[in-house]
Amino acid sequence: MATSIISTAIAVAVLWVAYRVLFINSNRLTFNRAFLIVALGFSLLLPTVGLYIGRSTPQIVSYRQNMFQGIMLDEVIITAEGIRINTQVEEIDESKAAPVVATNQRTFNFAGLLWKIWLIGAIGAALVFLFKLGKIIVIIIKSPKKKMPGYTAVFTGKEHGSYSFFNYAFFPNENVNAEIVRHEMSHIAHHHSADILFVELMMIIQWFNPFIYLYKRELQSLHEYMADRDVVATGIDKQNYMMLILQQCTAVDFSNMSNNFSFLLTKKRIKMITQSKKAKGVVIKALLTLPLFALLLFANCKSIGQNNVANESRTTIKIGEESYVTFADPMEINLDGKDYTLDINSVKKEKTFKLGDHKVVAKNNNDERKSYTVTVDGKPFDLKYLVSMILDDTDVSGDEDEVLKGPIEVMPEYPGGPNALVKYVQNNLKYPESAKKNKQEGRVFVSFVVEKDGSISNVSVMRGVCEELDNEAVRVVKTLPKFTPGMHGGKPVRVQYTLPIAFKLNGESTMTTLSGTNWEGRGIGVMDGVTYDMFMTMSFYDNYDGLFVMKLVSEENGKKNVVFKDVALDFKYTFDGKSTGSIQPKNPDGSDLGEAQPPYGFVVKEKSIVVNFYDFKNDCGIEEITFVKK
Repeated sequence: MATSIISTAIAVAVLWVAYRVLFINSNRLTFNRAFLIVALGFSLLLPTVGLYIGRSTPQIVSYRQNMFQGIMLDEVIITAEGIRINTQVEEIDESKAAPVVATNQRTFNFAGLLWKIWLIGAIGAALVFLFKLGKIIVIIIKSPKKKMPGYTAVFTGKEHGSYSFFNYAFFPNENVNAEIVRHEMSHIAHHHSADILFVELMMIIQWFNPFIYLYKRELQSLHEYMADRDVVATGIDKQNYMMLILQQCTAVDFSNMSNNFSFLLTKKRIKMITQSKKAKGVVIKALLTLPLFALLLFANCKSIGQNNVANESRTTIKIGEESYVTFADPMEINLDGKDYTLDINSVKKEKTFKLGDHKVVAKNNNDERKSYTVTVDGKPFDLKYLVSMILDDTDVSGDEDEVLKGPIEVMPEYPGGPNALVKYVQNNLKYPESAKKNKQEGRVFVSFVVEKDGSISNVSVMRGVCEELDNEAVRVVKTLPKFTPGMHGGKPVRVQYTLPIAFKLNGESTMTTLSGTNWEGRGIGVMDGVTYDMFMTMSFYDNYDGLFVMKLVSEENGKKNVVFKDVALDFKYTFDGKSTGSIQPKNPDGSDLGEAQPPYGFVVKEKSIVVNFYDFKNDCGIEEITFVKK
């Protein structure tokens, strides 16, 4: 919420500056008015639109590469009892992993203080708005009225000048100059009060933003210019009308919400009346603002799911003597179930990092590949600690027959997509009986090339377990149907893939990954005599990120009330691949929490996930919610 308010404030300010530079002196009144309203509406919707685009647009693909090179596909697990899918290439040894204990530290919360200040200001602005609106309503109710063609005249009996508010025109009495009446009718015809009402509501949200008050003042000015122009267009004498403006310039608009004939812009109003030649170049200037709108939208896009790695710098890590893996920078690793960020680029020669209970040593090899040698507790860096990794695309070039191992413009595609590929392997690969008998299990990495015509070639075992398991994996990969070939530079290319296939004898767990699954649950609780009914959906986008969508309904004395609906809450999560895990929620706008908060624990059962919401218990009496798969 806080980020959304700040994003809106920045957009309001930036677009006002653009208006001030390009259009402030333009007499294209209708365009100027439309620009200001569009700018405010765009600023208000910007955070929501940015989030929608981030979620609806396919995420930039994060390719995975292991020490064998080639594009790493999702792993297929084959058990003696059945088949399961796991998208993780390596699993951390849970027996050696220390539990992560989060503490809720009571520290000064500056963000919370700012939130309270904003809330107090917003409440104050809302009260001022209601007070001004109430004054107008009271005058309408108490004053004599007369139905006129196109509007209702309200005779206040007080020297407040003439003004209008939606379809009501307010005059001191019935002896009103005809030009003043035409002026107020112009305001009513152009629905100027709707502009002011919109700005007033924006001022409640952006009460702290000085630019929002500039928007209001400019819109009121434009309204006066437009009404003046309409009156003059009826053919009245301009000199007499300008004298009428001067005579009325001392009247005061008591509400600051209405469109007032005597709005104090006398000099510029007279200038606008006498200026008949339309400003040129407005179309070109309008086009100049489009990149600015696009930039603001791009800056507010919030992606979820896989990490957006397109704009991240890259760091090459050296494993052993010859194998390389390219990581997003800064490098992220996971030790004992906890994520750490390793500032690898800060290493000039050699540097030691203390990550939890582990000693990580990074050495800069100072070679042309800008590589590093990394050890954890004296042992070579292992792929099982990998969290985010992308391919090095420097090799996507070369001869026509070269096998490409990095991302290309159009990747080969299996008929029906990745899930169809996994299902094909599931349905055709069998656990060899001889391997079962000899209690042989392990992970087989099968390399293959998708040719220019989509056929499969060069099938081989990059790392195997035993002859029976290796042969079975190779046999199935050789039978894969043709892919849609990959394209690069407008030509079909040969692309290398690696498919990890894990053979496991013990098939106790029925779910080793939550990635790509969706769940729904419901919890009922009682707090202070009120019954609360929480409806939730839970989506796991990949092996790290997910999203809650919540609806809470309260019921008291038989009356139901929707407390909130469609509230989205991003989260990070861990799962041991067996039965337990934890969920770390984020702020509603997707940002990290400003203060420490213990994660929600969850337990995976045969066909459900039970999540313990400790804070819900305090808020609405709901301690845990059971989710079933959708």
